[in-house]
Amino acid sequence: MEARPTSLSRHHPQHRPATRGRGALSRSLYGATRKAAGSMDRWLRRVGPGAVAPAEQAPPPEEPPISADLLDLLRHMGVALIRSGETTGRVKDILDELARRYEATEVHFFVLPTGVFVRVQDSRGSAMDLLEADSDTLRLDQIAALYELIDRITSELPPPAEATAALEDILASPQPTPVWRLLTGNVVLTVGLGLMLNPTSTALLGYIVLGLAVQLLIMAADRFRLLYTSLPVLAGAVVTLLSFGFPNALGGGNPSQLLIPSVSSLLPGAMLTNGSIELATGSMIAGASRTIYGFNKLVLLAFGVLVGLQLLGPLPTVSPQAGHGLGWWTPILGVLLIGLGHSRRASAPPRSLGWLLIVLYAAFCGQQLGTQLGGGLLGSFLGGMVAVPVAYLVQRFKDAPPTQVVFLPAFWMLVPGGMSLSGISALVTENDPNGLHILVTAVLTVLAIALGVLVGSGLVTSTREPRLQGMVEDWLGPGTETQRTTGSSEPGSASQSSQ
Repeated sequence: MEARPTSLSRHHPQHRPATRGRGALSRSLYGATRKAAGSMDRWLRRVGPGAVAPAEQAPPPEEPPISADLLDLLRHMGVALIRSGETTGRVKDILDELARRYEATEVHFFVLPTGVFVRVQDSRGSAMDLLEADSDTLRLDQIAALYELIDRITSELPPPAEATAALEDILASPQPTPVWRLLTGNVVLTVGLGLMLNPTSTALLGYIVLGLAVQLLIMAADRFRLLYTSLPVLAGAVVTLLSFGFPNALGGGNPSQLLIPSVSSLLPGAMLTNGSIELATGSMIAGASRTIYGFNKLVLLAFGVLVGLQLLGPLPTVSPQAGHGLGWWTPILGVLLIGLGHSRRASAPPRSLGWLLIVLYAAFCGQQLGTQLGGGLLGSFLGGMVAVPVAYLVQRFKDAPPTQVVFLPAFWMLVPGGMSLSGISALVTENDPNGLHILVTAVLTVLAIALGVLVGSGLVTSTREPRLQGMVEDWLGPGTETQRTTGSSEPGSASQSSQ
């Protein structure tokens, strides 16, 4: 019997349908892919067990080593301290103390005049956050409230969120001083500085008019940002136009004597001094940025003086009038007016004027003594050195403001930037090749004040063992409730630690 090829022919490749051939090939590729994937999974489990762990077996997220509220408080507190006029080293010391009070030990700070970097580190790694700082300086009442808040945090340890809210209220507080007191405050400040530099009766009217004009420009700049940026140039030009445009009526024939007292509220004396302190203590980035910022502001003021002179054109020759000296007491009265005017225009807290004047007169006496013994540079050194211990002693008394509140106005009296402006103006307007010595003297004056502040800070306390502080406590008794934890530290030192 002959075989039937029909049944065999169905399995022969030549007789298989095309669609079935493609399906078998797909199934073969699918199976090979699954085997390869299974082999890869087994290999990954051997070399890295956590790499392919199921989502349900992943460990829960770990809590950060520091709470978000505390991190927010430290950042905002650092920025507020920068705006209060503290050096970067002092800001770091206060933040370290606050972090330790909240038992946060693995927190590190990098402080610059333009912002604060906060780094948190533990065994799991590290994280960093930052907050930019505004260039505006806080009012004296805000500075006093800030240090009172720091003392409260140190003693009571409120929740960080509550402390941050209190800090925000301080920074957002409205101006407590009415407009008329701001205007009169700057006028009194200008007259006081004028009595120290040029105590003649013929210049009094000029001090009053120019002090009023500059304060009006400052208040207008607070409302218009563009005007704020160009304020140094505009103020220099306006003061020059008024001084040299009416030389006999306002300056008694000496219009150049009006320039420095008129723009005293714009001089970056504290900025230059803090920058010199930071450079001397190794904070190179912070010190260089402050110093460059301060000298740039002086250059802008001098440029404004040049603009005013260019607008006036050729100046007629003016003979100085014979001014009447007001007597030996005029510098002493000038110090009083400086304290009164600065306390008004900077909104000093109530009952702080007397304490502020104590520090001002102490710095003035040190400055006068040094000037009589060795000249202006020694006077600047002794003035800065005396102001720090006296500010420390003042804050020990009941109801006395924090050290920074009574110490900052001393910069206004020592005027570290005044000679710099006069030197730059002389170089710009007179084309004097020998005028460079004025700039050198100005730089040395700033360094002398900074060195005096550093020496005064070392007399009050040091990183190893208190010296003058121990003597003071022996005389006055141990610290009581009137002694502050942070306000008792001396200003200006980069190696200070919170008390």
